[in-house]
Amino acid sequence: MNADALAVRERPGVAARFERFWTWLLSELAPFPGRGAATLRMTIACLVIVTISMALEIPQAYLSAFFVFFMSREDVVTTTMTGIALALALVVGFGVTILAYLITVDHPPLRLALMALIFCAAMYTTRVFVLGPIAFGIGIIVLISQQFVDLYPGPEVLVRSTLWTLVVMAFPIAVILVVNRVIVPVRPAALLRQEAKLRLGFVIDALDRRLAGLSVEATMPFGRRVVGAARLLGLLKLSANGDPALKSRLPAYQALIGTLNRIIEAASMLGAVRRALDPPQDRARMTLLRSALDDLRRSLDGDLSSYRSPLEPGASLSNGAGPLALILDEMERHVAEIATQLRQLPTATPASAASGESGPPRHLFVSDALTNPVYLQFGLKVTLAAMLCYIVYTAIDWPGIHTCTITCVVVALSSAGATIHRASLRLLGALVGGGLAILATVFVVPHLESIGGLLLLILPVAALSGWVTSGSERISYCGVQMAMAFFYGVLEAYVPNTDVTHARDRLVGIVLGIAVMAVIFNYVWPERAEQQMRAALAKAVRAAAALLRRHGRPASGTAGASIAAERSGIFENLVLAQRMAEVALFEPAPAGTVERPGTDAELVVASQATAISSLQVAQLRAECPVELDAAGHHLLKAYDNAVAAVLRRVADRLDVEPLDSDPELQAPPGLLSEFERRHATQLKAVDSGSSRGVADAYRDLVARVEWLAGEQA
Repeated sequence: MNADALAVRERPGVAARFERFWTWLLSELAPFPGRGAATLRMTIACLVIVTISMALEIPQAYLSAFFVFFMSREDVVTTTMTGIALALALVVGFGVTILAYLITVDHPPLRLALMALIFCAAMYTTRVFVLGPIAFGIGIIVLISQQFVDLYPGPEVLVRSTLWTLVVMAFPIAVILVVNRVIVPVRPAALLRQEAKLRLGFVIDALDRRLAGLSVEATMPFGRRVVGAARLLGLLKLSANGDPALKSRLPAYQALIGTLNRIIEAASMLGAVRRALDPPQDRARMTLLRSALDDLRRSLDGDLSSYRSPLEPGASLSNGAGPLALILDEMERHVAEIATQLRQLPTATPASAASGESGPPRHLFVSDALTNPVYLQFGLKVTLAAMLCYIVYTAIDWPGIHTCTITCVVVALSSAGATIHRASLRLLGALVGGGLAILATVFVVPHLESIGGLLLLILPVAALSGWVTSGSERISYCGVQMAMAFFYGVLEAYVPNTDVTHARDRLVGIVLGIAVMAVIFNYVWPERAEQQMRAALAKAVRAAAALLRRHGRPASGTAGASIAAERSGIFENLVLAQRMAEVALFEPAPAGTVERPGTDAELVVASQATAISSLQVAQLRAECPVELDAAGHHLLKAYDNAVAAVLRRVADRLDVEPLDSDPELQAPPGLLSEFERRHATQLKAVDSGSSRGVADAYRDLVARVEWLAGEQA
């Protein structure tokens, strides 16, 4: 086994795992631009809402305060859109509920059936409709409000309580929107510049590591936050909605983002080039390139049109000097293109921008909404879990654990791993927030005498919850649940409350809901993140095999464009696989298999290393044709075909089952090793002059393919 494989497959000890977890936790809680402002906005909105609720004696103040953390988003435009969607869901959901009361209030079996039917339809629509969040809101409102019949004795009290709940959930929307527009408002354009700076920092860091002799290995998972243009394009679209001038130049900005993304992809390719003593001319080029990128990053804080790059397209073409020089060629070319595009931005006219605007047609529903059974199965699973929990807590007459039904809804995601991950965050947040609520109830609440004292009690917990909520998707939901658990225990009434059973009952309900969801999502029509991970890896590996079978066709014309498009597709699938591998860690091993921690992560980095090495070989041969005789060209084509054959077999097996369970798959890697041994002398003969980089690239590719296919040394 090669050194890359050994570095990844070495199992860390307990101390190393704890250190890794601690490092991860500190990185998740570390400050970043905009996090403090987001926390400030959520804290202020929370305090304002609690003050209004206490002063006007609006019931269920905990629900109003919780809405701050549930609704707040990173920028004012997204928050506004979320608020509008929530308001629409509230009106429709409570309207459906009140209409349902007319025919179900005195007929429990009919009410249960109608509640299940509406909720199942809402969960199905969540997966297939472009406005899925609105359907989700309607579903959860109907599910919760139909349970009010068991809590309130008469129709009049029932309807009054339902309408008060509508008020409780509606007025925070207005407060949150005002606060987000007044207190340190964040526009999508500012986030767009921050994300662009983050990506430029990634490229600069990759160059710095190369210059320091610490080049990023191809086996190291690249940052999925910076690879891919979807995030930047989404922010660009949001920015253009409120800026007519920007909207008129939208295609020009989209081209800029595409060029920046190609620079990031090229920087990620640096890991495929084996570490060696780089030639002085390449080091000088990297230094100049780094300076140009650093200037571009600083210009994002001012006027972009004033940026001038010291690089010119084609000024430093390497003419086949090796894989590193080829990557630098591409990066220099794209940096020069960005400088040209920025200079042309002020002169872009609305007519020319509109003429270049194109995109796929938009549809309200996904294309396979009526043919893919997964969507309906998802709705049925969530409905089954929620109804089971409702029947259980009604049968044992314990309404305090009604949070079990809510848990089934809020933790339901597309895969078992994602569902268990969110359930874990909900449980952790409930433990932390509930524990703080119990401590406050016992030691602080009995001494409160005014709203001011209550606000001082809420302030630190709201700030902590806001800080966690504004973090990454790995921990943000934990902050939401911390806020909910704390407010539920402290803001139950208008007077100091010393009853801690609310926090206890809520925690019991959450545990029950998580247990039911875990069982159903693992054993009833399971959707596993591991399957999605393997499918994404199979696409990436299969695309890499297709590139190798082109045998280095020239990059001019459609072939070059196709290679660039294939590279973006490969990177997209690798990022998806990396994200699914993280989620799959929460999934139990399938029945009949032995759980081996770390296998998915090893498979992802092995596929990543192989795919990037394949890209390096394909681009190197396409853009720097090697001067060889007929025998040399025949040898490299034979290598292409041999490696591509193994990759296709690996991709086929990735689609169906683990590699180690297929004994036939062990044959191709051995044959590839034998092929390399037979042709080692001929490949060494190729290893001269401008061909040296090609030979080294093939050696690295063969070693990584053997690793991916399961070869043991």
